[in-house]
Amino acid sequence: MGLFRRNDPLKSRAKTLKARLADVESQIEQLGQAGNKPAQPPAAVHELKPGDEPLPPRPSHPLSEQPLGTSEPENESVWQWLSSRFRKPPVSSNPRMVTFLAAGSIHGLRPLRYERRVARNRFLAFSVLLVLLLVGLFWTLLQQ
Repeated sequence: MGLFRRNDPLKSRAKTLKARLADVESQIEQLGQAGNKPAQPPAAVHELKPGDEPLPPRPSHPLSEQPLGTSEPENESVWQWLSSRFRKPPVSSNPRMVTFLAAGSIHGLRPLRYERRVARNRFLAFSVLLVLLLVGLFWTLLQQ
């Protein structure tokens, strides 16, 4: 009654590993037998600079002082700096990454639903704080 028998994944994995180990051992024996044969002469060493051309001159200043081809950082205004800090991050064009982030499948990152809940609670807390502050301000103005 092989239909109702469960396949044990550990036994099947052990079986494949034993087969792989036997294969590797046979390869080791073949290499050991091939090692007794005379070795082939080593391949010729290739020169980096073929011919009699002279090498280029060495730079006069160290390479660490040379620019890496990057442009100088532009001095951005305070407004540009602030607006870049509060701008939404770009939406990923990779749909698989979006589903990983939304489902929380990446270890170490919180699921998107949790992040939304935290943002919603933060918004509600600041809204309540602002309403209480405005009520207190109007209350003091009415008392005077």
